[in-house]
Amino acid sequence: MPYLLPYWRTIALGLLCLLFSIPAANFHPLVWGYIVDHVILKHNFKMLIPAVILMFSVQLVGTILEAFRSNLLEKVGQRLIFRLRNEVYQKLQRQSISYLHDNRIGDLISRAMGDVDVLQNVAVQGSDSIISNFFTFIFISFILIRMNWKLGLVALFPIGLVFLLTKQFSIRVKKLYRSARDKLGVVNARLQENLSGMLVIKGFAQEPYETQRFKDVTEDYLQTNFRAINARSIFFPSVRVVGFVSNVLSLAYGSYLVMIGQFTLGGLVTYRGYWAPLFFPISQLAQINEMLQRAQAAGSRVFELLDQEELIQDAPDAKPLQLTRGKVEFRHVTFSYGVKPALQDVSFITEPGQMVALVGPSGAGKTTVLNLLPRFYDPQEGEVLIDDQNVRCVTQASLRSHYAIVQQETFLFNGTVVENIRYGRPDASFEEVEEAARAANAADFIREMPNGYDTEIGERGVKLSGGQKQRLSIARAFLANPKILILDEPTSSVEPESEWIIIQALERLMKGRTTFVTSHRFSLVRGADKIIVFEQGRIVEEGTHKQLMAAKGLYSTMYRQQMAG
Repeated sequence: MPYLLPYWRTIALGLLCLLFSIPAANFHPLVWGYIVDHVILKHNFKMLIPAVILMFSVQLVGTILEAFRSNLLEKVGQRLIFRLRNEVYQKLQRQSISYLHDNRIGDLISRAMGDVDVLQNVAVQGSDSIISNFFTFIFISFILIRMNWKLGLVALFPIGLVFLLTKQFSIRVKKLYRSARDKLGVVNARLQENLSGMLVIKGFAQEPYETQRFKDVTEDYLQTNFRAINARSIFFPSVRVVGFVSNVLSLAYGSYLVMIGQFTLGGLVTYRGYWAPLFFPISQLAQINEMLQRAQAAGSRVFELLDQEELIQDAPDAKPLQLTRGKVEFRHVTFSYGVKPALQDVSFITEPGQMVALVGPSGAGKTTVLNLLPRFYDPQEGEVLIDDQNVRCVTQASLRSHYAIVQQETFLFNGTVVENIRYGRPDASFEEVEEAARAANAADFIREMPNGYDTEIGERGVKLSGGQKQRLSIARAFLANPKILILDEPTSSVEPESEWIIIQALERLMKGRTTFVTSHRFSLVRGADKIIVFEQGRIVEEGTHKQLMAAKGLYSTMYRQQMAG
């Protein structure tokens, strides 16, 4: 209901048109009866033309009102779905990284697109049909009862069976349709995963295996749909049979009433004229009920998503971050993704402009530290402070506006080079984009591309090498001009000939900025102002490269092992 409130005036106007269009659109059978009783049987032919003109005029008015009403209400439905789809997207965008990691992306896409599309069919077509068919049924039932209450009850009584059939059908298919929507989500998730991993599938020659896996999930979806089809194959013919029974009874009893003089022939013609408009709403409502069951299944998935708690939220009294220096402090931070802690009682201070390298074995907690800095996660214990402000007490938007992130797996959007660089600051001029590209050592290879900065790079930058993608990512960070920089294994996935070029660009990028870097390559780490060594979620060493080498601890061992081979 809250979704409809902004459009109540349009809905009210549409309903007003409906109240006038239904009598007008269903006026003509009354004219048929009049023509039979008062024109044909009484040979009053001078009234034929006026009766026909009246019938045509009223029908024309009803058609115009119905078209206007349909236009109004369908546009409301489209606006409603537009708003709902955008709310779903915004909800997903507000969700925490852990929520996105815990749910399959393909299933989330299925909810945001496929399930909302099902709701669109109901909002655009179903709601309009439900209202118009309901009022049409009420209006025609009133006319039939008013003309002859005995014949009206005979015509309407079998239709009561339709409502019993509809109730039984709804109970049967409700779970089937929810199951079908869930299984379609599994199919979409499988497809999305396989398309993203097609290089691995082809590289290991696993096409037959993945084909069978996809066939298995689609077969499961198919069988669920078969069960729903079986239910529909019984329900809809049953509704048609009941409707025909109503037709037969009203014709038989109406003819009997005419023969004994309790009903007119024109009245019977009127009844026959109203049978189709009477039964059509019933058959439509049966189909709409089936549509509603689908929509209920889809809607439960959509609103289940919208009702999910957002784990990372701005505090009610959150204020914009006032960042002037770039000092970062972890104060007794403990964090766990599950049962086992990823960080245990971690404390350190990074002074403004310092480069801090986080070093340690895989799974030691380095990337977790980077994820806590922009508040992608909240620690279970302790505090993360930026310029002595707890990150939980500032707005997420203001906090993250001061960061730039260069990741191990560079993500580029399907678009042009300039669009991807400008993502760091959408209002940047082209000259500023070029300057950022030069600073990132990317200008030369960009100029060599077919259309330069306007070259399409494909989805995730598929047309670029690893080193080229990373340099565009660095250019994007240059353009953002952040106070705090996060470098997560920035050289681990690039070709050796690009590494030194990228390190030069990174050194320029880090100058004057508080920087956190994780890397298994000590060529980038050893120049850090401070190196923090992690093992099993704890800080075990801290100091400069020279100090840690002299200490002959874990850092020294890891460094010598890498240098040796």
